[in-house]
Amino acid sequence: MLKLALGLMVLFSQLSGPGGGLPQILQPDFKATAPIKAGKRGEVTVSFTALKGYAVDRTLPMTLKLTAVPGVTLVKNELTAPSIDPKSKDQYYVDLPVIKVPVSADKPGKYEIPGKLTYFFCSKADGFCSRQVLDVKMPLAAE
Repeated sequence: MLKLALGLMVLFSQLSGPGGGLPQILQPDFKATAPIKAGKRGEVTVSFTALKGYAVDRTLPMTLKLTAVPGVTLVKNELTAPSIDPKSKDQYYVDLPVIKVPVSADKPGKYEIPGKLTYFFCSKADGFCSRQVLDVKMPLAAE
């Protein structure tokens, strides 16, 4: 029985292999639309770049869930990307969406707001589709 258990462990470790996880498909880019003044409401836009050879599904929700940090006020903790893409003729984005995050900081300083980005993608080469959850840190600089 022990040999069978060890054999199965070796078999499954061979199947996954080193680095057998999925590549990160989307790369978020965070930018303030204008300098954020302490005590005033501002906005951070999140744009995305997709890894070549993959398509991001627009019919399933792309969400950004942020966790509040001391000194920063988030108008919404969970934001959903718009699913409308006028150039798309199927369920995938042609132009990736932009998420706008309204924020304010109590006082000047640099902040990092942790969150999770969730989206669905498909490989153009083999049709493999999956959901991906990415840990993100939204930088915020208040003057």
